[in-house]
Amino acid sequence: MSDSQVPRYDPQVLLNSQPVIVSVIDPATHEIQFQNETARRKFGETTGSACYAKIAGEMSPCMFCRMPEAMASDSVVSNEVALPGDKHLLVHWSKAPTTDGRTHIIETITDITESKRTEQALRQSQKMEAVGRLAGGIAHDFNNLMMVVIGHAHRLLQQFSAHPSKRELELISHAGMRAAALTKKLLSFSRRQVFEPKELSIHAAVRDMEDILRRLIGEQIQTIIVLHPQTGHAIVDSVQLEQIIMNLVLNARDAMPDGGLLNIETDNIDLDEQFAKRHPGSTAGPYVKIMVQDTGCGMDADTLSHIFEPFFTTKGPDKGTGLGLATVYGIVKQSQGYIEVASEPERGSRFTVYLPRVEPALSEVVGTQRDTAAHVTQETILVVEDEESIRRLMANILQDHGYHVLMASDGMEALQNLQGLKGPCHLVITDVIMPRMKSSAFVEGLRAMRPETNVLYMSGYAGDTLQANGVTDETPFLQKPFPPSTLIEKIHDLLQTPSR
Repeated sequence: MSDSQVPRYDPQVLLNSQPVIVSVIDPATHEIQFQNETARRKFGETTGSACYAKIAGEMSPCMFCRMPEAMASDSVVSNEVALPGDKHLLVHWSKAPTTDGRTHIIETITDITESKRTEQALRQSQKMEAVGRLAGGIAHDFNNLMMVVIGHAHRLLQQFSAHPSKRELELISHAGMRAAALTKKLLSFSRRQVFEPKELSIHAAVRDMEDILRRLIGEQIQTIIVLHPQTGHAIVDSVQLEQIIMNLVLNARDAMPDGGLLNIETDNIDLDEQFAKRHPGSTAGPYVKIMVQDTGCGMDADTLSHIFEPFFTTKGPDKGTGLGLATVYGIVKQSQGYIEVASEPERGSRFTVYLPRVEPALSEVVGTQRDTAAHVTQETILVVEDEESIRRLMANILQDHGYHVLMASDGMEALQNLQGLKGPCHLVITDVIMPRMKSSAFVEGLRAMRPETNVLYMSGYAGDTLQANGVTDETPFLQKPFPPSTLIEKIHDLLQTPSR
C-alpha cells in the first residue's frame, strides 16, 4: 500500500471515540488544555481549569503534576483514586511532546468501580469457601463424636426416666444437640448442609431460641418478645428458621450500637388479594408471621433497594459479609414465603417474615408413641459403620426396639455376612464413607445378592461428598448426628415401603 493509500485519521476524532477519559495537561500550570468527549461527559467542561479540581474537588496538584521530572519521558505512572460513594478510578500519566515543542502530560482515567466490586465479591466468596472447607473437614469426626454422646444420653433417658439423675441426662442430651447444631450452621453457611424441611411449630421454635437471643442482643438493648400461643406451624428446615431469626436479630442489634428497643413477635395472619397486589412476589393465603422491629439508625430508600443483594453491606469491611439478609431472603423464598421491610433513617426498621401456615399433623403424637414402644416382629437389620462406638450404639438402639442386628465394619465384611445369612435381611444401614470399599460399590453388590433389601445411608459429611458417592435428594439418608427417635422413625417408614 502506497503512502497515498494510507487512511488519514483526525487525532481528535480518535480521542473522542475512546471510552476512557483523556486529558492533556500543562505540567507547569497544571492546566487542562484538552479533554475528550468522555471526559466532558464525566466532569463537564474543565478545559482551562486546574487538573486536580475535577478529581473529588482536590485543592492540590495530583501526584504526577507535583513531580513532572520524576520519571523518564517514556515511562508511565499509575495511581488508583478512591472517591466518595465507593467510587474508584484508575489514572495513568505519561509524558508526550506537542507540536509547539513542549512536553505535556497525557492523563487517561478509567472507571474501575464495578471491577472493584467484583473483586471484593470474589474475595468474600473465597472467604466463604475457605470457611466451608474448614467446616467440612471437621464435620465428619465431630458429628461422629456427638452421635455417640447424643445416642447414649437418649438411651439412658429411656432406661432411667424416673431416676434422680434424669435432669442431668437431659442437660447432656441438650448440650449435645446444641453442639451438633454448630456444625450444621457452619455447613449451611457454605451450602454444604443437607436441608430437611419439615413441619415446625413456629411458636415453639422461637421460644426455644429466646434465651440465646437475649444473650446475643446484650443488656444495652431493651428486648420485648411477644409469642402468640396460637401461632401455627410451617414447613421449614429448623436450621434455616434459626438462621432467619438470628440474622434479623443481629442486624437489628448492629443498628442500635448505643442501645434501643427490639421487638420480636409471632402470630397468625391471613394475607388477602389486596395485600398480594400491593406486594409483588407475595400470594394470598394463611401465614405465620415473624416480626423483628428495632429503633435503630434505619435505612433510606436507596439502601432498602439493595439490602437483599449478596455482598451488599452498610457495615465496615471487617464487620459484615453482606450475606445475612441475602440468606434470609433466599430461605424465605425457598420456603414459599414472603418478607416485607419498612424503614426510614433514624426511625428504625421492621422486618416481617410470612411463612405459609399448615395444620399440625397427627403424626407428632403417633411418632412419639412409636418411638417408645418395642417392635413386635424380628426384622433383620445390618449396620455397616467403621466407627466401632457408633456401630455398637446403633446396634443397642435397634435391639432395644426388638430388631435382630448384624454388624460390619466395612462393605467387604458386610457382603461376607450377607453371604452366610440364611434368612432375609430387611434393611441395611450404611455409612457413606468407609475404608476398603466405597459404599456405592457395596450397595451394587448388595443389589445383586439381595435386591429386596432396603438401604438407608448415613454420614457426618454433606453436600458434594455425598453426591460423589451416589447419595441424591431421593436417597433415604440420615445426617449425623441424629437421636434414636429419628433413626427408629426412619426405619419404620422404610420397612413399610418396597426396596429402592
